[in-house]
Amino acid sequence: MLALLGAFGQEIADLRGRMAIEEVIAGRHCKLYRGKLENKDALLVKTGMGKGRAESATKLILERYPVTAIISLGFAGGLAPELRIGDVVVCSTLYCDSAAEIYASDARLLALAAQVPEDIAGRVRFGSGVTALYVEASHQKMRELRETFSVDIVDNESYWIARIASASKIPFIAIRSISDDMQHSVQPFDRILTADGELLWKKAVLSFLSHPWYLMNVFNLFRNTRAAKRNMAAFIGQMAAKI
Repeated sequence: MLALLGAFGQEIADLRGRMAIEEVIAGRHCKLYRGKLENKDALLVKTGMGKGRAESATKLILERYPVTAIISLGFAGGLAPELRIGDVVVCSTLYCDSAAEIYASDARLLALAAQVPEDIAGRVRFGSGVTALYVEASHQKMRELRETFSVDIVDNESYWIARIASASKIPFIAIRSISDDMQHSVQPFDRILTADGELLWKKAVLSFLSHPWYLMNVFNLFRNTRAAKRNMAAFIGQMAAKI
């Protein structure tokens, strides 16, 4: 069974639409959709954001389901200057800003990813990523991550999922799509979303009143995530058919 893990409902929405869903399970901190993706047994999981949620959801599915491969998916911040909004990045290597060990994606899954035609999902790039313990909206911090780790993207969950997959000897790969970069800020969303991706309305209103230009970020992020999730779902759907 292929397990696909994304933090937010928006990240998994297009893949959910591609699935023939047979069962929906709402857990305490995650939501699971079991069914078929490209006629293959699949488990689509909304984990929630960050280390704790990603680890809990990964452990849960490995305890309860016969998982044979894991894909960590979702949006990412682009650190490499050549990346554009909507680009799909397949990560061969994963670093962490708060842990020393390095994890590599499974060689077979990387080979299968390389077989997906690039025109399926726009621009596809193979690179590396770093998982940050906290959401990084600061351009200075993003530059520091790029310089320290020489990576292409930053996210908040892939490393923690990879660590558990490695310990359990389950093939793993991280596939992310660019929703923001050095020119497209995600502020104030780094401060006004819960771990489940729900809006903290009181904080949101205060942020928009004190920083009216944040409203432009709302429009930009909506447009960017629409392209990112569409391209990512197209790529992963094609890849799932090969697994």
